[in-house]
Formats: sequence, structure tokens, C-alpha cells
Amino acid sequence: MKPVAAILARVESPDSPNHLLPRRALSLIHGKTVLEWIAEKLRRSSQISRVVAAVGDPVEDGEIIEAAQRIGLGVYAGYPDSVLDRLHLVAKEEGADHIVRVNGNFPLVDVAAMDELVIRHLEIGADLSLNSHYHGIVYGLGVEILRREALAVVTAENLGRERKNLGTLYLIRNPDKYRLHLAPAPRTAPHLRVSVDFETDLPVVAEIMAKVPQPENASVIDFLESRLDLTAAQEVMVPAEVSLEKALLFPDKIQALRRNNCITYDTTYPISVELSLTNKCNHRCLWCSDADMRRRLGGELTEEEIFPVLEELKIGGTRGVVIEGGGEPTLHAGFLAVLRRIKELGLAAGLISNGYRLPYAEVVDDFEWIRISLDAAGRDQYRDLKGIDGFDRVISNLMTIAANKRQAILGVGYVLTDRNDDPVQMEQLVRFLRKIGVNYFHIRPVVDHPELTSRTELDFLKKYETRGFSVNISALADNRETGNCGLPCLAHSLSTVITADGGVYLCGRLNIHDSWEPLGNIHDQSFHEIWTGEKRRTQVRLVSAADFCKTYCPQCRMTKYNRLLSEVDRIRTRNFI
Repeated sequence: MKPVAAILARVESPDSPNHLLPRRALSLIHGKTVLEWIAEKLRRSSQISRVVAAVGDPVEDGEIIEAAQRIGLGVYAGYPDSVLDRLHLVAKEEGADHIVRVNGNFPLVDVAAMDELVIRHLEIGADLSLNSHYHGIVYGLGVEILRREALAVVTAENLGRERKNLGTLYLIRNPDKYRLHLAPAPRTAPHLRVSVDFETDLPVVAEIMAKVPQPENASVIDFLESRLDLTAAQEVMVPAEVSLEKALLFPDKIQALRRNNCITYDTTYPISVELSLTNKCNHRCLWCSDADMRRRLGGELTEEEIFPVLEELKIGGTRGVVIEGGGEPTLHAGFLAVLRRIKELGLAAGLISNGYRLPYAEVVDDFEWIRISLDAAGRDQYRDLKGIDGFDRVISNLMTIAANKRQAILGVGYVLTDRNDDPVQMEQLVRFLRKIGVNYFHIRPVVDHPELTSRTELDFLKKYETRGFSVNISALADNRETGNCGLPCLAHSLSTVITADGGVYLCGRLNIHDSWEPLGNIHDQSFHEIWTGEKRRTQVRLVSAADFCKTYCPQCRMTKYNRLLSEVDRIRTRNFI
């Protein structure tokens, strides 16, 4: 029997985390709903026996059920939180050995490519075949095909709600259990997208339908590459959680930074402080820039040492405290006590963690933001790069954080190397992170290990951005500069670092040099004494010299702020915009 095609469609809430267009399947294009366009196309296929609609809830998705029935589609409803269970339901009820999954927001589905995929899927006996990916056809033209036996196996697994809701991403992330076929296309354009996710996508699809007689993969690529105005209109405004624009939030501090020079210096407190609780770590990352420093410094701060410093920071005007490495902060016995004290003082708390331990699962929203350093797209990569078989555990913890958070911003950090830069794996990881409710994916270059540098272009990942999920790749350019672009460092006092042995450092990057000493130690002095002391004045003079920075500064996130300050100082027409 030929496969059955199931159009998956839901009436999503306008308050969904990714702010996708609700009722996408019912959106009108040239007088027909997206659902109608999909059904008409699928009915032309020579390789499927029947077309049905599959919705999640018979009440919430009632509009879609009525619309499907009006155009003669069979309808199945059930399992709103599990795409795989829903597809298995269709397969059982239809008596089909294979199901073609078509997203209800893909009105341009390429039926010719689908038929080729069906033939190949059956020939090789795959559990899951897909043709829309980095090496495949344009996103929005593709389908997935699933074997009923594989659906029976996966739906029988004891999966939690979050994993069931991943749908076919669960199978893709478990290639050791399921046979996958990622069909390549003769011509690829991984940066393009023709799905209907937002209001701005509707005129793009309408224009393709009007101007392209046979909208298949090659013709769609030709058309969109000749109409950059259309692809530009699809760009999504995303929150810039890791960006230069944050400087605009602190105009007084920016003015103070401009006083940093060889004669005067900024004594206002840092906007945020990076606090290392411990130098213990449960990972052995291949590129770790802190490993040598940890061996050199050792140490672990006590609550009695930390709390007075936190109080000083609050009084001095610091806004936020990042609990981070050194080592892995969740290994510190007083981790939760420190977090509570930060909150009691009215400071904002951030966390950078490898995600292996989760002692804060019940208080996720005590953090303003959490960034998990994942740095790998699969189990083997994680084990090889991070020295521990911990990928599945970290992924599970990420899903728990995402499910528990309400206000906290959840990001995933990814140090890009030539060992973890496979675009197919990274694409599936980005889709997974968006699906589970991560807010941003932050890719940055490996530092201090030029032999691991990757030059892979990853701009295509931005097509998966939504108003609730961003892919930040700007650091790949901004953070690759060494020598601070030959500029003096004025931006150093935006932040400071307190290491686990109590040292306070002017710069969290220059301390990779053995000769770069701390400004002082909180065991011996108050933070105020350290921050306004003569040693800091001396180091400010050093980093205020462009030649010093050019010689000693490694790759650093502060470079982009120094470039901004330099550009502002060169402006001569200051009374005009």
C-alpha cells in the first residue's frame, strides 16, 4: 500500500513563546487557505494513496477540522503534546505502513521532490526520511516520511512530555536507534525559507505562486535569489541578548568610560561582575582557557567572603552578578545560598554553567538569565571535546530548565571549533533548541587555540529565528580580533572578574598571562579599596596605551565596545543625527 500523507496543523496561541503566526494553516493566499493549497498539491502525487489532516485537540483545533472537512480531507484528532503519537494514530487507523508528514504551514510543498523521497525511503527501508535540511531542498518545500513500525517503537518508549513534543527531532537525535535518510538535493540554498511562520511570509509565498509557474526547489531558488527584496522582508526582529546594543542601556556608564585614559580613570562601579565561586570543574574542555589559571590559582570562596562583597557592589551601583567559572559554579556547596543573597540584595543574577548539574531546578526564575555551555551537537562530539560522556544529561537538564522557567532567559553557548562545526548537525541542534523553548543560541569562536579555529559559514541558521528565539553569530566576527584592533581599552570597567581565590582583575582576558596580577584580593581589602586603589590606576594606564593592547590583548568581547567608543570620539558633527 502507498503511504498516507498527513497534514499536521494546529491553532496555536498568539502568546506562544516563539510568537509564530496563529492559525497559519487557515491564512489566505490568493483566496485559498494554506491548508487548501497543501491538499491540492498532495492530491497530484503519484506516490501517496490518501491525504488526511491531523490536529491535536478536537475543540481547540475545531476551525481546522471544519476547514479540512470542507475540502474533503479525513481528519484525526488527538495527542496535542506528541506529534509522534498523532502520526502513529493516523498510521494505525489508515492501515498504512508509512506516513508522509507535511507541515500545515508549507503551502509550497514540492510534490515532485516528495515522490522521489517516497521511492527512495521504501527502497532503503528507512525509519525516517527527510529532504529539507542543509544539503536538501529549501525549508518549506520538504516533507518527512516515517515507518509505522518505528513509530510504534518510539511511542512505546517511556518518554516524558517534553521529549514526545519534539516529534521527529527525537528520532533525528537518536541515530543509533533509528535508521535515518537525509536526502540531498542537486541544488541547495540553506539560507532560504518559504514556510508560513509570520505575517510577512504571506506576501512572499503569494509572489512565488503568482510568478513561478512550477514552484519546485530549483525554480524557487532562482526566483528568490533574483528578488532580495522578498527575502529581506522575511527578516525577523529578534531580542539582542548578547550584543553591542546593550551599551545603550547605560548612557552614564558610557560617558564615564570615555574618561579612562593615561591621566584620569573611571571609578564608577562595573555594570556587572563575573564571580567565580570555585575552580573545581567536572569537565575537561579541549579549548579551556581557564584550565591553566585554575591550576595556578586554585581556591574556592566561602559565603562569609562573598556576602560582604555583594553588599558593596549593590551600594556602589553594580546591577548584576554572573555566577560562572573559573570552574563549574554548581559544584560549590553554597551555590544556592549565594544565589539567595544576590536576590535579597536586589541584584540581578546570571549563570554560566556546563549544565551537568541542576541544583537550581526549583528556582530557575531567580536568575535573570542562564546560559548553558553545550559546545557540541551530539554525544560523540561532547565526549571528545569536553572529556565526559554527558551530552544526554545536559540535554535533559536543558529541557527541564526550559519547562520550569517563566521569566528567565535561557541561552545555549557554543564554542565553535573545527571539531563541532558540521552544518547538518548544527541545524538539527538549532531546531531542537527552538522547539524546547531556549531563547537564544550564542556561537562564539574558540580562543587561545588557533589550531582549532573553524571557518564554517553559519549565517543560514538565522532562518530559524523567531521573535522568541535568536541565533547570535556576530561574536564569530567581533571576538576574533586580537590586539584590541590596535585601540586603547576604555571599556574594561564595564565588568570585572572576581576569581575563586579572591583576586579582583581589571580584565578577565589578560589574566591568562602569568605576569598580569590582580588589582587586589577580597581576603585583604574591601572591593571599594581595590577598585579605587593605586594598582588599578596603574593598570588603567597600561591598557589605555594602544601599543600595550596591540601587543598583549588576546581575543576579547570588549573589543567591540572599544571600537564603538573610538568611532564615537571621531565624530565631529555632534549636534546632528
